[in-house]
Amino acid sequence: MILRSLVVDDELPAIEGLKYLLSDYKNTIEVIGTAKNGTEAFDKILSLKPDVVFLDINIPKLNGINVANNITSLDKVPLVVFVTAYDSYAIEAFEIGAIDYLLKPINPCRLNKTINKIVNMYDKPDMWQLYLDNETRFFEGQFHKLPVEKFGRIKLVDFNEIVYAEAMDGKVLVKTKNDIFDYNDTMKNLENRLSESIFFRVQKSFIVNLNNILEILPWFKGTYWLVMDDDKKTKISVSKNKIRELKKIFGLEKN
Repeated sequence: MILRSLVVDDELPAIEGLKYLLSDYKNTIEVIGTAKNGTEAFDKILSLKPDVVFLDINIPKLNGINVANNITSLDKVPLVVFVTAYDSYAIEAFEIGAIDYLLKPINPCRLNKTINKIVNMYDKPDMWQLYLDNETRFFEGQFHKLPVEKFGRIKLVDFNEIVYAEAMDGKVLVKTKNDIFDYNDTMKNLENRLSESIFFRVQKSFIVNLNNILEILPWFKGTYWLVMDDDKKTKISVSKNKIRELKKIFGLEKN
């Protein structure tokens, strides 16, 4: 089987360079079209229905991340390989479901690995999904940054910058010392992602960074409040079923 591919980049030399590298795989990959911006890429994905899209991220009109997000609802969703000069999008790329992430300038040996991955996984959705799950976990383990959003821009926040996260009105908010962001997933998935020992879910609606607690205030009937180290010195109550665990973490249990 020869897989049909679309190459998307806003620079003609980059398009020609990738086409040249892919010519070594003419019995496996056929380049059926190219695009120089996001809207053109989206239109050609709809019309040409490629099996694979080699997609640059920093392209005009609609960036590669948005293109990949917009095609997830299509009846035929192509495999996406991001090709970019920047490694800062890696986590987000695999969250979207990209099969691989190539850094420019493309190393031919690295491209060979990508082609083999595509061939081995095409038409094998179970194997593909298993790979994506494992790859996402790998990258989450390697990068201690959380993708959050504000005003349509995605920012990667270091775990140690997070003061607390709050579930409110169907949304998940992430608070740093001086700012607040949206996290586009559930509180449970955030808790799983922040599995490091510095984070603790003190109640259903709050996950706190233990390193960013300023004070622990005893309250009525054995309850506690936490004073957080953000600009507002936010106070967060600890649920009764979490108090003992919290006291154990800080060595507050009496012998």
